[in-house]
Amino acid sequence: MLVDLDNTLVDRDLAFRTWAQHFIQDIGADPDDLPWLLAVDGDGYTPRADVAVALRERWGLDVSVRYLVHRLLFDHLPFVQPYPGVPAALDALTTAGVTLVVVTNGTVAQQDEKLRRTGLGSLVTDAVISEAVGSRKPDPLIFRAALEAARRHGGRGPAWMVGDHPVADIAGARDCGLLTGWVSHHRGWTGGTPADVESPRTVDLLSQMMP
Repeated sequence: MLVDLDNTLVDRDLAFRTWAQHFIQDIGADPDDLPWLLAVDGDGYTPRADVAVALRERWGLDVSVRYLVHRLLFDHLPFVQPYPGVPAALDALTTAGVTLVVVTNGTVAQQDEKLRRTGLGSLVTDAVISEAVGSRKPDPLIFRAALEAARRHGGRGPAWMVGDHPVADIAGARDCGLLTGWVSHHRGWTGGTPADVESPRTVDLLSQMMP
């Protein structure tokens, strides 16, 4: 089974929102700018350098883009937590013999640190990170790399992709012939072929994957 990290296993949006509130307060900006910053962040999909440039222009910050990129990548990590029940669900799946491979966009340093801090790294079989393979979801290459990793660890049978993003996770995986599970977070499906299964919560979706 392939599984997304941000907003699937861990609540990345809440962590970033918490950091953003502190950041706005620290620089003396208007707290009402929080929705703007969250929109610019784009749930983490906006390139970090583009977000950094926007921050400098919005608030006239006299710091480098490189400095802001580093903060955007790492300052929210202390606030990242797994969704309730996810660690136990992953442990149950691996105990049942399921090969679990995290497939995530991001830098190796950032995503490895998330897995380490949350303890999830010890509960999955492997992790495939976009920076390491030179391909980002929904590109087929990253899914193929994750499938190869799963097979190296003995993964067999039908392959699933579980994630929260309709395009990056679900459409991308479906285009590679994978079965798909969508964590909806109570959103409605907005177009295209829906996932094979869906649930509002990650823990409930993972429970459906038990062999």
